[in-house]
Amino acid sequence: MPTNEKSAAGKTKPVIAIVGPTASGKTALSLRLSEKLPVEIVACDSRTIYRRMDIGTAKPSKEEQAKVSHHLLDVADVSETYTVARYKEDAERAIAEIHRRDKIPIVCGGTGFYARALLEGLSIPEVPPNLQLRKELNDFADKNGNEKLLERLKESDSVTALRLNANDRFRVVRALEVTLALGKPFSEAATLKPAPYPTIWIGMGVSNRQYIKDLIETRLDEQIAAGLLEEVSSLLADFGPTRALLNAVPYKEVIAYLDGNCTLDQARQDALKHNYQLARRQIMWFRANENTHWFNVDVEDREQIFSQVCELIDRKLSS
Repeated sequence: MPTNEKSAAGKTKPVIAIVGPTASGKTALSLRLSEKLPVEIVACDSRTIYRRMDIGTAKPSKEEQAKVSHHLLDVADVSETYTVARYKEDAERAIAEIHRRDKIPIVCGGTGFYARALLEGLSIPEVPPNLQLRKELNDFADKNGNEKLLERLKESDSVTALRLNANDRFRVVRALEVTLALGKPFSEAATLKPAPYPTIWIGMGVSNRQYIKDLIETRLDEQIAAGLLEEVSSLLADFGPTRALLNAVPYKEVIAYLDGNCTLDQARQDALKHNYQLARRQIMWFRANENTHWFNVDVEDREQIFSQVCELIDRKLSS
């Protein structure tokens, strides 16, 4: 595991974290900061790690990636299972390399579990796979439905069940697997160690959630116009309906349309609903971090926010 880099003065080098709900402008802010500060960007998104999931994940464009070094983008095929433990290992390595180049890592994204594991010292218990148990749990879900499987998790670990989506069967099964193996809830088994880096937490939030709904709708329509359906069709042709695709908005909704299970308008409405539900979960997750400095994108314009973020970073780095 990479060691924490220290400055000449012996202090552990800092990290900037930009977090918040989907469509709130995290990527745009990280790119603006790269024009002012010696930084490199470490993606913190459970979808942009996959190759060719570009349009539907609002991945930074090739032109944007050329402006500043990006890490943890396009590191896995959609046929692979990419775990939070693997993300933590890969991201720690990237941060150590960035620090050795005397630059500041910006960890940018909306996957709270990734951010917490990487920056808040969350330690995930190492429990080997129990293939027989996994089969039994999947058979149960096939027979009774994903919601019933999630209810089983709620009985033993309501905290983790609240964080997970019923359709994310892989993670629900894993949480049950760990809970049963350790004899205590997964949420209690995952322990907090001291934070590995001094982190400047920046949250992109909203005071009126209708505003984030409107941003989500605008972005989805832009994604459809940019070729989202063609992107999903191409991925399906090469990999089939993998877990990565079926667990990601708006990919799973487009797949339902392409399979003839709904109209395009219904797929669009479902994607809007599911993306807003995701945004609400992200807001609740990141609001729990008392160290986050929040900036409401519906109250202040982007230039004001950029100026205030720069002042905050300058103050934190000089203290």
